Amino acid sequence: MCFNPSPESSSESLALGIAFMDESHRALHDRIDHLSSVADAEFAAALESLLKDVHDHFKEEEQAMEEIGFPGISCHRDQHAQALNALQQACLRAKEGAIAEGREIGGLFSQWLHFHIATMDRMLALFLQHAEASEAECATA
Repeated sequence: MCFNPSPESSSESLALGIAFMDESHRALHDRIDHLSSVADAEFAAALESLLKDVHDHFKEEEQAMEEIGFPGISCHRDQHAQALNALQQACLRAKEGAIAEGREIGGLFSQWLHFHIATMDRMLALFLQHAEASEAECATA
């Protein structure tokens, strides 16, 4: 399975207008792109590095959700947990030598990430933008 996002799933086309999310999504796409060129001998370590970055990104998103009282936080967290679990399993399998399986799961994660950004993260971004606008309105009142 190919790790490279299709042109319509590039991080630029998925920009949400929330700087921390857009920057992190770009970095994750770069990591996923990098996986496609990693030799089998380095794949498990590269996948593990991606897992750490994904974990950190999800933690930052979840903190933002808590701060604004995001109503979809439970569902959003559940999706994060499922994705992390799949990546953790892929890391374990890659460390055991199942590189092709790890690459396949990595490719599926790339597809999942595109969908997650376009749906769940887009909704979160709208709430964050609304919260920022409300704060600005209160500051000027």
